[in-house]
Amino acid sequence: MKYAMISDIHANLPALEAVLTDIARRRDIEAIYHLGDLVGYAPWPDETVALIQRAGIPGVSGNYDSTVA
Repeated sequence: MKYAMISDIHANLPALEAVLTDIARRRDIEAIYHLGDLVGYAPWPDETVALIQRAGIPGVSGNYDSTVA
């Protein structure tokens, strides 16, 4: 079983979309988890969180996520 771990997205929606597209192309990834810092620097925090939620990707809050919660 292989897992994809993503972290430190910092609201960079285009980068997140590219990574998820790449993961989707791989047939050997059975689950995706985020390891925090979904928001932070880039201008798409709401869209980033919404995409993670729509995709059903479980994870944990990072230090940046905790400051905006």
